Amino acid sequence: MRSRIAPRKSRKGRSLFLTFLLLLSIPVFVIGLLQDESFDIRNRAFDDIEVSEKNPCVITFPNVNPYSLEINSTFRVQVDAMTTSLGVKAVSIKDENNNDLFSKTYEGNPQRISESFSFTPTVAKAYEIKGIMLDLNQKSYECVISSTFDVEGVRAVTNNSKPVFLSTPKNSKPSQSIKTGDVYEYTLTAEDIDKDTINYSFSFTPGNLWLKPTIIEDGGNGRLTIKFRGSTDQPASYLANIFIHDGYSRHLASQSWVISVSPKENDIPNIKIIDPSEPIVIKEQDSLKVTWDSKDLNHITRYEMYVSSNPTNEKSWITINRNIPYNATTQDINTTELKDGTYRIILRAIDNQNPPAIGMDVSEEIVISKGQTEGKEPDDLVALEDPQVINFSPTSTDNVSNNRPTIKASLIASIGETIIQESILVKLDNKDITKDIKINKISDSEYTVLFLPEEGLSKGVHKVEITFKDSSEKEVLKDWTFTISGEDGDPDSFNIFGYYINKRVAMIIGGGIALIILAIFTPMIIFAVWKDDSEDKKDINPTLPPTIPRDDNKVEAPIYTQQKQVEELVTENFVAPEPILDTPPIPEPESDLSMVLEQIDDAQNEPEKNNTPPEPIL
Repeated sequence: MRSRIAPRKSRKGRSLFLTFLLLLSIPVFVIGLLQDESFDIRNRAFDDIEVSEKNPCVITFPNVNPYSLEINSTFRVQVDAMTTSLGVKAVSIKDENNNDLFSKTYEGNPQRISESFSFTPTVAKAYEIKGIMLDLNQKSYECVISSTFDVEGVRAVTNNSKPVFLSTPKNSKPSQSIKTGDVYEYTLTAEDIDKDTINYSFSFTPGNLWLKPTIIEDGGNGRLTIKFRGSTDQPASYLANIFIHDGYSRHLASQSWVISVSPKENDIPNIKIIDPSEPIVIKEQDSLKVTWDSKDLNHITRYEMYVSSNPTNEKSWITINRNIPYNATTQDINTTELKDGTYRIILRAIDNQNPPAIGMDVSEEIVISKGQTEGKEPDDLVALEDPQVINFSPTSTDNVSNNRPTIKASLIASIGETIIQESILVKLDNKDITKDIKINKISDSEYTVLFLPEEGLSKGVHKVEITFKDSSEKEVLKDWTFTISGEDGDPDSFNIFGYYINKRVAMIIGGGIALIILAIFTPMIIFAVWKDDSEDKKDINPTLPPTIPRDDNKVEAPIYTQQKQVEELVTENFVAPEPILDTPPIPEPESDLSMVLEQIDDAQNEPEKNNTPPEPIL
């Protein structure tokens, strides 16, 4: 017999593990094709947020962060759709419970539509807003949610906090009262704990440009830092004002301060509002008492008092009293005629110089909230005395790896005015790109502008400038920078040995190769698994108990089966015995013959029988 060794552990488990490993490598391979650098999907936060052939229907929240919507607040949602050949037949937007949020059927075969509807979340949770656009051939296209936060979708929270100032003008260097020629400096900081973008609007005494703002953090990711610096040789009291908000109308905050610049040989009146000393809210009272203190090297002849929502805009000043006696230190304000809103008190002191020197101070915020507002306005409408450019992206704090980012901003006219579309001017790196932008109209006073570069931008810092006017001829200029940290080249292609291959083509080819490999090796592995198992069963030695543990360090001796050798051939005589048969005795021949003759005689003497066959049975 052939020699065998004791059985070893089957390799079946290891082969099965390799099979599963191969299967799991396929989706990892495909994901690797889709994400050429990492699995962090936030790298795509600025991809494909505009209406295009790839995304023919887009849903956006133009003014707020859709990932921190405050419950029980109403927001405007914009839907933009287009077709390249056939017209748009219908658009339908639903929530996760299949409730209609917006639905409209179109006539006249429009190739591009822009609609707006309201959305009010009532529960703090993630929401699924889905939409369908139909063309004239009844072909459907998905409407996707898109914004600077597009990868996070829509989520509502219980409370959304307003941005707050972390600095105060009292920290100005050397102070808020300087001499001509002195350098004034103030670093303003603000923060939004929800990390919403902080939008801001800065204004200074009209006609004076000596105070220069330098943007350090532009409000992205909830951080705003601006350094104001400058000097002047013109003595006066200069007013500065800045508004900040996160897109919510109730989250508007402002900071106003006065920079008093005195001549070196004299001074201007120094006046300080003592009460109110902090922001207040007026809901029921009809009057407000204001107290102040002042000093001057010369003689103050009178005081003037005004209220305004924007102190730097003298046209918005509401007169309280323009001839307050020089020895007065208090003044009552009748609040019954003031509409609901946020105001500040402007107090001026005029002395007897020729020309007169004017000192000035502004109060903290005074909020009038008596429920006088008519109608329900959406909670994401922030209208100011000046036009604004808000919710711009990408910001300076964004990590932009895509070298073709979508540049986006929202434009808002001043209160009661409309945007002059022909005045919109957009520049990228000092190059006019206005003819290449897409303008979406939310209302006569609100627009959004989008720009997707046709070619990849170079790695480094890029500057965007947007300018427009409203119907009051007020003009606003907004500029910001962003940095591209990714590789140069086409983000939609792979660079392989100097050749660019489209990512979609590479994905198809790679997936096909992976499937071919899977089809070839999977049967081989499975066959090897069962073959190994069959051979292991044949090699089992039945003489060993199945429960004996294996000792890998023990050398097992082969098992041999031996037969005893025949040493001598023996020969023996054998006689077979007579067989014993239990049969009757054989009769003698004579008696047997006599018996046969008798049987013949008897047969001849028998009568003949009828041998007719019976009739067949039917």
